[in-house]
Amino acid sequence: MLPISKPRRLLPIVLMVLAAFYIVKQPAQAAQALTSVMNGVATIASALSTFVGAL
Repeated sequence: MLPISKPRRLLPIVLMVLAAFYIVKQPAQAAQALTSVMNGVATIASALSTFVGAL
């Protein structure tokens, strides 16, 4: 068994490996997912900008 002193260090590595696997196996769906995420981030940023501007 491998000694893992900090499990929080392992999580980002596992997530990156899974993302790379997803990109290699299903690039079109990965691109669509990233586009959706970026549109969501843009929507949230716009809403926050409107909120702060209204203060």
